[in-house]
Amino acid sequence: MTSTNDGSLAEALKELLNPSKLNHHIACVVRHDDSCQKDGPRTALLHVRFKEDEPQVEALAEFLWGQCMYYALPRRRRLKFKKALDEDFAVLAQVHQAVRDAFIDFNEKHPSRASELGEVLAYCVVQHHLSAPQVAAKMALKTSSNMPVHGLDGIHATFENGALTIYFLESKLSRSANDGVKDYATSAATFLSNRKQYLREYEIVSDLGHLDSLEGEAREAALDYFDILGQPRLPRRERFIGVICYSEGKHFANKIPVSDGPVDVHEKHFAGNYRAEHGHHQGAARKHIEDQGCDTAKSILFFVAVPDVNALREMFYQAMGVPHAPAEPEPVKEPETQL
Repeated sequence: MTSTNDGSLAEALKELLNPSKLNHHIACVVRHDDSCQKDGPRTALLHVRFKEDEPQVEALAEFLWGQCMYYALPRRRRLKFKKALDEDFAVLAQVHQAVRDAFIDFNEKHPSRASELGEVLAYCVVQHHLSAPQVAAKMALKTSSNMPVHGLDGIHATFENGALTIYFLESKLSRSANDGVKDYATSAATFLSNRKQYLREYEIVSDLGHLDSLEGEAREAALDYFDILGQPRLPRRERFIGVICYSEGKHFANKIPVSDGPVDVHEKHFAGNYRAEHGHHQGAARKHIEDQGCDTAKSILFFVAVPDVNALREMFYQAMGVPHAPAEPEPVKEPETQL
């Protein structure tokens, strides 16, 4: 492997990044790389943006549905659609239908795993905050009849500081931050303990991911870097990303009176109260990750606060054109402990 090939790979991965205006819909009050992170794991606090005093949940749902056009379609198919759109704008209806059918088909086959909202959100968060593109369209793979439905929620990668960094994504929709990060830690530990599934994820990227749309030196370098058995000495980092979207009842309910002053005062009021939760959320993450025997230095957590996760999920499917979100059984929860 030459430095020339490494440079080609770095540039090619940047080209896989898709347009996204996540910051128009989700604000960040604590970054994952802020100096306040201390003992880790690196923990970011995000929340749905406000329009004066109202959290813009419906606008977020509509944005996430629009991002599904990038999230769900393999890059080769997306590029083919783009070329056809340049010739005939009516092809747009086919694109919408193809993505919508992928979600509906998956939900019909696997009604107990209707968690795509979280997966799309995780895709957007990692693209925006880590500048790491998706390297396998997991939704397209999950709807294939011969592909296993289980596995990671996403795989992203970027080439930085002389090595390929691979991000393994787990998304959680949860009634609380603590429940969500506990589920994340369990999922990460389960993945790490299953070498067959671990190798399968690398195989998926090499055989069925977006790398097939790369060319020349970039494609050669990418295939080498994702060949962890054949090229074990190439420099790689692995990081485990948890995107926990949860219902933050307390702080969204803590409102201040509407006035004719600055329109962003309500969002700033929420952000100030929410920022104070960073130590609590980070401590909960550290406890659950360590309880599972995992390394907190290799985990990065993004908490995304919304007033009601179930309402966001319902609006997401309405934006898709599905009147009601598919039923999602409530898991049996242990009593939540105060950390």
